[in-house]
Amino acid sequence: MMVVDDVLFQKVKDFSPQPWSIDLDNQRLNCSRQLMSALGYPKQNMLTLSQLYAAFETQQLQLLKQHIAEVRETGIGLNQTTVINTYKHRYIAEIMICDMPKNGNMVKGSIQFTQYFLTKQQELEFLKKLFSKSSEAFMIADANHSILIVNQAFCDVTGYAEHELLGKPASILKSGRYTFSFYEKLWQYVDEHKIWFGERLAKTKQGEIFAHEGRIQRIDLEDSSHVYVSASHKLDVSTHMWQHDNLEEVSKVHIPDKQSFISLLDESFKQLSHDMTIICITFDLQMLQTLSKLTQHWLISQRFARLTFTGHLGLVNESMYAAYFVVSKQVEPIDQTLKKVIFVLEGNDESNNMGLSANITAGVSVLYIDAKSPTQLLSHSVQALIANSRLAKSSLYYFDRRLTKRFDRKNTLATLLKQALAKKNIAVYYQPIVDISELRIVKFEALFRAQLETDINYSTQELIEIAEEFNWIDKIDDLVTTQALKVLPLLQKHYANDQIGLSINRSVNNDRIAHCCLEDTLKILEQSKVDLNLVTLELTESAYFEDSNYHAKWINKLKAHGVSIALDDFGTGFSSLSYLRQLPVSIVKIDRSFVSGLTKQSNEYEMINMLCRLTHKIGGKIIAEGAETEQELHLLSSLGVDMIQGYIFDKPKSLQDILSTPTHGTFLQFQTLLSRANAENAQAIMRRDFPKISTDDKLKKALESFTKHKAKQLIVIEHSQCRGILHICDVNAAISPYLNTKGEQHRDLVTLNKRVHQVMSKNFLEVSMDTPVKHFYPKLIEDPDMVVVVVGSSGVCVGVIALKDILSQQSEILTCI
Repeated sequence: MMVVDDVLFQKVKDFSPQPWSIDLDNQRLNCSRQLMSALGYPKQNMLTLSQLYAAFETQQLQLLKQHIAEVRETGIGLNQTTVINTYKHRYIAEIMICDMPKNGNMVKGSIQFTQYFLTKQQELEFLKKLFSKSSEAFMIADANHSILIVNQAFCDVTGYAEHELLGKPASILKSGRYTFSFYEKLWQYVDEHKIWFGERLAKTKQGEIFAHEGRIQRIDLEDSSHVYVSASHKLDVSTHMWQHDNLEEVSKVHIPDKQSFISLLDESFKQLSHDMTIICITFDLQMLQTLSKLTQHWLISQRFARLTFTGHLGLVNESMYAAYFVVSKQVEPIDQTLKKVIFVLEGNDESNNMGLSANITAGVSVLYIDAKSPTQLLSHSVQALIANSRLAKSSLYYFDRRLTKRFDRKNTLATLLKQALAKKNIAVYYQPIVDISELRIVKFEALFRAQLETDINYSTQELIEIAEEFNWIDKIDDLVTTQALKVLPLLQKHYANDQIGLSINRSVNNDRIAHCCLEDTLKILEQSKVDLNLVTLELTESAYFEDSNYHAKWINKLKAHGVSIALDDFGTGFSSLSYLRQLPVSIVKIDRSFVSGLTKQSNEYEMINMLCRLTHKIGGKIIAEGAETEQELHLLSSLGVDMIQGYIFDKPKSLQDILSTPTHGTFLQFQTLLSRANAENAQAIMRRDFPKISTDDKLKKALESFTKHKAKQLIVIEHSQCRGILHICDVNAAISPYLNTKGEQHRDLVTLNKRVHQVMSKNFLEVSMDTPVKHFYPKLIEDPDMVVVVVGSSGVCVGVIALKDILSQQSEILTCI
């Protein structure tokens, strides 16, 4: 007998744990009369397993079945708390599954009803009351963003009555401060990730703009439809609470008043080390859109919190802000810090699409240059602000005018570069990368250029440094990549070579863009119609190691799409050869500083020699950049460099200049300069570029590869090792002769589904890189179809040699045999 209380959530009394057993063979449940009665079957002696399962809701039933399967597999019992439905009641129950022999078909356990649960109607009423009384502002909208349900807190925040919102589009709450693109990206993100967290601006019925923080969640329903649930709360942007806050904490919402700010400044001054200084900046701003003061304070505090270096923000008065930063006692770090501050406070970051940009006018004071104390720092920065005029663009004024003059040149270049990037007014130049074995152009590196409207002399490197300082380098990379991908087919056509590739740079050492640039690059590449096997992505060595785990993830995704990865400027960063074994890269690019003035007696010569040997052993390739003289070309070829880029072949040129110059894309005039000192071994004559295919690929793909590479043999590679050779004659013999004829039938097409490993030949010779040519040359003469596979120390296939490779260099090689 079970006693029912009158309270909403009543305990089940006088119901002890009831044993049960399940016969999986007969799909039967054996249990006590009391349990049968509780389940709603008082007159039956035995239940089917389906009758038991009918008492469970879908998710709980799936969990029960999973637990039974786990106990059968492991023999170890489990417990499960669940909700059970009967024809009269719903219960919260504890189900215990006992230990049992593995894979047994008799499952035993016990069940105890511990508490009555709400009926469906009670549950609906209860949840409705919770929803209505919650202090969180809730809104539910349908798939078309029409409002279905709101609670009282939502009405209180927005100023609307419930009947004024129901059925209306959620856009009724738009603040008017965001672009269409912002909302488009927001809903795309919610649909893809199912949930979004963040802060937004909204507008009340009375037209007041307010900030709120919350989440939007997409809930997919059983009928394939979905709804959006929004939960949020209004942000408090008042400043009086700072009086009792911990002054060492940086808040994303509150801004300390003037006195609290001075206290913070004074404390930092007392703890200042001898090699550091303090810069104090006082600024006001002109928003391009009208905001209330409270919302403006919140917006500035949010932007300030995005800065990656430590600083403190304060309010001098309702319209004037102050901030200070502890930096190194050097002029350049001072200016770089302030430029980043201005950029972030402006809110011109296009990735946010907020449309809430501002012009910042700031005065600056620097400790030990124009001020001796914290009080003087703040006073001088205020004077510098007040004494100068407001311009139509953001302006920075130093109290010491010598500093202002020093940075005027950089400011001018930065402004002009910003304007050029906004208009996408950049140029891309192309410099050839030449395969040293054939002296033929194999790819072009796409390089950024800009022609700014100014008489100031500047270099491209200077503009790149400015772009890195202001976080614009990702925009440059995107523009260069997009333009170069469109141009590649024109270059291929000009040189009558559809295998000419493209090498592009990507900067990943910028804090703001480090975790999105490789992802963005992949999107740009996928949107182009270029064969991604012809694309090389160059990353700087130092940038890679700053977040190698994250970068490796996206590098592997890029490689899966066929993109080659090059480590640029190797030797200028970590300079450790041991790191090469950890990198998911296929090309190492030696910096020009190691190539310029290269001699056989120099340390650089030995370093390049060692790097070439190690890279080749692990299956990689070497590009040397900056070669300008015949001596450098000769020495680099003797060291086994695979490709060379430099003025000796050509300077970077515009597309127009390249297309206006007739060329065959070769530099055979330098053939006599190439070193043949090691022509007697396998490494010197092997081909590192050769068509590959995997063992499980179908013959249909093999035929496409034969056509694409105009080859008669494909090297079968698995886990970087050679497993066999696929000859075109063997493929033709394995497929139906009726293919592509009028008599073609389905059974003929099926022959294209045969796998490579079923047809490939294992008639190949494996040698190490230092194996003398004379050891395998006679075997190639005896069997001209044989392929020599050259492997590194770890067994990785690094090159191949056919008889034609030896005969093409007959004069140099045969004399050594």
